[in-house]
Amino acid sequence: MSSMLKKSVLGSAVALALLAGGQAVASELTANAGIVSNYVYRGETQNGDLSAIQGGIDYSHDSGFYVGTWSSSLNAASGYEMDIYAGYGFEVSGIGMDVGYISYMYPMGETNGDPSTENKYDFQEIYVGASYGMFSAKYSYSDNYLGHSEYAADGAKKAAYYLELGMDYPLSDEMTLGLHVGQKAGAFFDVDASQCTTTICDGAVTDYSVSLSKGEFSFKVSNMDNKKSSVAAQSDNFRVIVGYTHDIAL
Repeated sequence: MSSMLKKSVLGSAVALALLAGGQAVASELTANAGIVSNYVYRGETQNGDLSAIQGGIDYSHDSGFYVGTWSSSLNAASGYEMDIYAGYGFEVSGIGMDVGYISYMYPMGETNGDPSTENKYDFQEIYVGASYGMFSAKYSYSDNYLGHSEYAADGAKKAAYYLELGMDYPLSDEMTLGLHVGQKAGAFFDVDASQCTTTICDGAVTDYSVSLSKGEFSFKVSNMDNKKSSVAAQSDNFRVIVGYTHDIAL
């Protein structure tokens, strides 16, 4: 799911919750639609370095609760991704907080055209996030990352987590500079001890990005270090992504 869209959902939920403390505030129903030159999420391309069409619908209640759905096109074999999420945004001593649940689904996902493998990569995460001024942090956890138990020979689940830190610095009223670093790790990414070439075998995957956004347009440079991971290294982890997203009030 696009991190920029997720931030906008949380921001609306927290803002509505704060306003509701002093006056009656209408809940918000919004939609978004856009296109990106490459769907890169947590450092990895999700669609084989192809462009993607994306969009979603979000509902934010004045209590701070929110629900939404978001979808993106993928490559021909995987079809599309559809996410459904719900959470609660609130403030504690000036710090914006967010807790929630998200389900990642791939309704047309198959391997080598085998219908029996459809949907095998579906998985769920719980998350908690915090923001203060221009800074933000978030922790996401899945007990069965990418639906590992559905295709593993032993049927075992493999957990993974993602920890991310971000900063959004306003360069002007319309332009924002974003800095982001994230790391995913856990059993899913661990390297077998017999394959370790260093003393560190935790298999953590780290990604970095710098973005510039103005209005509905965005430009991002992203890179990822997965040399220690059990996941096969991609041929080129450095990517430049441009995108356009239009928000619609419903």
